[in-house]
Order: sequence, then structure tokens, then C-alpha cells
Amino acid sequence: MRSSFALAAGLSGVLAIPSIAQQDLTNEAIWYSPTFSTEYVGGLASMNDGEHYTVQEEVDGAQVVNEYAYRTGEKVATIVNGKDLVPTGGEAPIPMEGYSFSTDEQRLLIETSVEPLYRHSYYAYNYVYDRSTKSLTPLSDVSGSKQRLATLSPDGGRAAFVRDNDLYMVDLATMQETRITHDGEWNKVINGAPDWVYEEEFEFTQGYAWSPRGDKILFLRSDESRVKEYTLTYFRDQLYPDMYSFKYPKAGEENSRVKLMVYDLKSTGTTEVPLGEPDDDPYLPRFGWTNDDDVLWFMQMDRLQRKKLIYTLAVPTVRAVQKGLVPREVYREVSDTYIEVTNDLHFLADGSGFVLSSEKDGWNQVLWCSMDGRTQRAITQGEWDVASIAGVDGTNKRVIFTASMRSPMQQEVYAVGLNGRGLKQLSPVGGTNEAEWSTGFRYFINTHSTANEPYRITLHDGEGRLVKVLKDNAELKATLAEYDLRPKEFLRITTAEGVTLNAWMIKPPGFDAARKYPVLMTQYSGPNSVSVADSWEGRNYLWHELLAQKGYIVVCVDPRGTGRRGHDFRHITYGQLGKYETIDQIGAAKWLADQPYVDADRIGIQGWSYGAYMSSLCITKGADVFKAAIAVAPVTNWRYYDTIYTERYMGLPQDNGDGYDDNSPLGHVAELKGNYLLVHGLGDDNVHYQNSAEMTMALVKAGKQFDQFNYPDKNHGIYGGTTRWHLFEMMTDWLERKL
Repeated sequence: MRSSFALAAGLSGVLAIPSIAQQDLTNEAIWYSPTFSTEYVGGLASMNDGEHYTVQEEVDGAQVVNEYAYRTGEKVATIVNGKDLVPTGGEAPIPMEGYSFSTDEQRLLIETSVEPLYRHSYYAYNYVYDRSTKSLTPLSDVSGSKQRLATLSPDGGRAAFVRDNDLYMVDLATMQETRITHDGEWNKVINGAPDWVYEEEFEFTQGYAWSPRGDKILFLRSDESRVKEYTLTYFRDQLYPDMYSFKYPKAGEENSRVKLMVYDLKSTGTTEVPLGEPDDDPYLPRFGWTNDDDVLWFMQMDRLQRKKLIYTLAVPTVRAVQKGLVPREVYREVSDTYIEVTNDLHFLADGSGFVLSSEKDGWNQVLWCSMDGRTQRAITQGEWDVASIAGVDGTNKRVIFTASMRSPMQQEVYAVGLNGRGLKQLSPVGGTNEAEWSTGFRYFINTHSTANEPYRITLHDGEGRLVKVLKDNAELKATLAEYDLRPKEFLRITTAEGVTLNAWMIKPPGFDAARKYPVLMTQYSGPNSVSVADSWEGRNYLWHELLAQKGYIVVCVDPRGTGRRGHDFRHITYGQLGKYETIDQIGAAKWLADQPYVDADRIGIQGWSYGAYMSSLCITKGADVFKAAIAVAPVTNWRYYDTIYTERYMGLPQDNGDGYDDNSPLGHVAELKGNYLLVHGLGDDNVHYQNSAEMTMALVKAGKQFDQFNYPDKNHGIYGGTTRWHLFEMMTDWLERKL
């Protein structure tokens, strides 16, 4: 493909700018005001009939759960009125922060007093709400003790939750509590919930699953006693800081030892599930039940995540385990590099097989697999990637999935027959689409956006026909029209090495090709990520527009290793994270420097997390190209990051020491010439401040001047109150002075 500034045809619309006085963007308006608030359809849940859905909304100052008809999008009933949520014996209603239905939809679990733990997990008080009596009963009568992961059983007669690392069950008829496990202990053993690294990198929190009839519970047991601890310091406006220690396995170090257990409600016995292929240190990233109440399934991976095995097993008894019962292998995938873990496994209702996604043939596609593990068949094929599988529509014998079929920068919703025929696009044309389906796949609510237009949320039937517009964000669009916003323009950059990369660019208002402008490159660049997407980026987009108003060209480039361009493009970075991504970002910067409208002496780069790792490498390895770099919460050596993520892409540091060290910014600080701003939250449980501390010491040792700012008590997201406003105001001011 030729090296040119070519706009990707038909990718994005441009916001119409009326001829009215235009306002200037400010960080206060972007980050600390409701000026640019976006409308969503939140807390949505399909009901059993597939014809109705519920949404949590605020009405007259109270939280309510309203029921709507998919066919019309009109409200038909109020399921819960927050004013009715007065606990038995109480005087005032509790605030509702979340809800979920029992299978028969006659009871709801209501969450309140939610207290975050890590990125996805939290503690809360849970109450059982009975729709017929409008009574509200605490799920547990243990005073002052919040629960985690509370769910109702499929039969609606019981509930389960995790407390103090043990799994509990409650009989809702008597509210009698049963303690299923007894060995849970902080920083030692966890039952029914994952440890920190499983939650962060395998992206799940629900560490247990009810069987279809609700008479058995399959759960994860994690022994993290041998995992080393990391300690955070929290200042919190007090005389002596708090010290918080938690288990965090760094690359090459001990992981939790995991097991799967089955609790039988009838026998009240717990049995360990025998695993598949022998492995002293396996991962169990996914597990659950097939459509058969007596058959469970689980995924087993080796530590380097080069092997993905899926097994099924009839519920074992102690006697069967003693006789050497082994699970049946129904799927095997092996890679020379790594295999990603997804949520794409779906069992067919007739028990004949299951579907999942796999990239073993070069592109991520949908496979059908028989339950005996002997037969596999590709349902989709082509040089494009499936993003996710929503499920199997058994009635119409089709698979529902999202994919980037038309462009790596776009995403569509599709249906295809289980036989691979009848492929049909269901979502609107262009941009990025995300669908939330009704039970039975009769309807879906689609969230559509482009790079230059905010979300349009619409209701469609199962064939994609528009039923109703639910949210059009007309108010936000009217507000945006008051500002002189320039469109994102998509282009492809071909570097001197001949690598073609996707990119977008925002030019300053009144752009004059005869002038020369400074450039800020913003990027993430992490494995299988996509930053150059035809989708609405909200407040980040507005900050880039603010910089454009201040005279900067803002550019984003997706280097090799990023997603939606096939296996080879993604996996080239294996074992040497940072190498090719840096080459590509430097190559893109050189291409920009050759453009007549770019000031080659004023090119900067900015990023957060993996993107901060990259900006730190670019300002050092690319010292002759970049004048300035901002790194927010960077990894500075992969030896400091967790096992699951790091070893997936790098192998063990014991086996790949050069791969870890050659592309660590710590080893390149002597090359620094430009301006460098290092920012980190001191309460970051994900990318520890240790990374920035080591970078600071290396820079000082090398005699390099730089700027640094830390946010006490703030985690990886660095947010809350005025924090984001402060951070982006600081970065804006720094760029105006340093770039």
C-alpha cells in the first residue's frame, strides 16, 4: 500500500457546525462539569419472555426499575420503586445501586452501600425484594459484614455469596445461612472468587456457578499463601498512613494454586474436580455448566498460555474420583506464541456441540465443535477478525457475533447460520456497533457511534430492522456544535520499513497547509488493542480537540501488535514487547516530520499504562525524533508486572531475560534528550508506583532532568473529585511549555 495521506472512505460523518459564535474548550468543562455528559441506557436486563427488558432509572429523585416492551420501546410497568425499599423493621428506604432477578422474576437482589475492592470487584449489602409482598429482607443478618458476588439460584429458592473468602448459601424460605467452605482467610485462601491477578487479567469476578437446576455449585478455590505480597500506602488525611498488603504475583514468581470444587446441596458434600492434562501450575480461566445439570465444563491452560484445553465432566463423586475418573477433552488449541482467553464459548441447547472463536487459522473466526471433541468446522472464514460471540439463536439455528469485517477501524453485528450460510449484517452501516440482546435473540439494543458523533442507541428486531430510537444524545450534539471541533481524519501511514499503519489525525481550527504545526502523538499500543477506531471517545476526544484549538495537530497510530489485523500482525511482538511498537511509532513520527505542515522539531508523544511504557521508550530510543513525552502510570520493566499478562506475551523472565530488559525504558535513560513528564498514582494496585520509582532513580543516576507528579491514594485510573481536571490541566500546561 502506498505511503500517502489518504482518508479512509466513508468512515465518519462530521458534526455540523452552525454559524454561531464558537466557544473554547476548557479542562474544567471537559473533566469537572456535566457540560459534555452522555446519555446511555444503563442497568439493562432482558426478561425471560424476550419481549421485555428492564432498566434502572432515576425518577423524582428515587431509583426505580422500569419495564419496557422491546416491540415498541414503551414503558409498560414499574417493577421496583426505590421509595418502597424499606427493610423489614426499618424506617427509611435503602439506596439501590444494582439489581438482579431470580429465574422466575418474582424476587430481586438489591445491592446497596457498594464499596470497590479492585477494578471489577466490590463489597455490598444485599437485600431480597419480593415483588408480590413488596417486602425487603437482608440477605444476611451478620451485622456490619458486607457480601461479595451475591446471586440467586436458578430455582429462585436460594442465594449464594462470598464473605471473608468463604462461600455461603441462604435458604430464602427460612433465611437460614449455610457456610459451604471453612478455610477462607485473607491473603491465604479464597473460595468462590478469583484472586487479584485472575480478576485483572482473566477479567472475571464470579468465582462460582450454579448448576442449571440449582442443586449444585461449582466453585474456584485459590490457595495464594505462597504468593508474595505487595504493600500500598494510603495517606487519607490522617496522622499515620494505612498500609494495605495484598497478593500480587509478579512475572516469574509463584501463582495461586487453584482447584475446582463441586458442592452438592442435597448431600451437603464438597468434591474436588479432577483436572485434565497433568500440570503443576495450571490456569483455570473459565468454567461452568453445560445445559445438562450433571455435566460441568472447564478450561485449562498451561502457565505460558500456549495451550488451551476444554473438558467436560459428569459431576464426580468421591468414589468416582478415587477410581481415577478423568474429564473428557472436547477441545484442544496449541500455539507457538500465546492464546487469548475470551467469553466466546456457547453450548448448543440440543447438546450436539458448542461454538467458540479461534485464531489458529490466522484470523479470529467462529468454530463449531462436537461434544465428543472429534469434529470441528469453521462457521465463518475470511481475512477479518471476529470480536466476540453473543451466543447461539437456537430457534433460527444461527450464531450472533460482532466483527470488524469491513475495516479494522469499524465493528458490525452479524448473524450466520450454524451451517456457515446466510451471513447477514444486523447493525447500522459504518462506525462502531455494540449490541445487547434479548433472551432468545428476538431483539437487540444497539449502541452506535463514529469517531466524530456520539452514541445513538436504537432498538432493533432480530433481523436488524429499526424499531425505535431510544437515545440520540441530541442535547450533547447541540452542545458540541457550540465549539469549534475539527473532525478526526483517518489515514494510513507507511513507514520507511514498508509497514502500513492505521492512524487518525485532528488538525487545528483554521488549518493552513502552508504553516508548520507541532504534533502530539497519543497512543496505547498494547497487544490486541485498538485505538484507531471509528468510535466515540468522549472526554478523551474533547481533550484532543482542546489541544487542537491550542494549535497542535493530534495523531494516533496503532503499531504492530495491536488488534483486528490478523494473527501475524498481533503476534509479531511475542517475547519482545515494546520493540516493534517503538519502531513503528518512531517510524510514524518520521513520516509526520516529512509532511510540509509539521514542525519536525516539535513532535511529542503521550500515553497511559502500556501507552506510558511506549512514550517512555519513544523519548529515549527515539531521542532524535521526539521533543517531549508524557508517561502516566507506566510499566518501566515487565519484571514488575503480573504473571498472567506478562508471561502470556513475554514468557518467563528466567527464560527470556534479554526480552524483558532490552526494551525496558530503564535501560535507555542515558539516551534521553527531550522533555519528560512522569505521573503516577501512589495507590495504584495494578501498575505499581515501583515502576516510576525505578524510572526516577535511573534518570537521576544518569543525570537527566525531568518533571514528575504523583497522586496520593489514587489507583491506576487516577480519578475522583477534581483529580482528572487537575491531571489534564497539568498535562495541557506542560505541553504548552515543553512542546
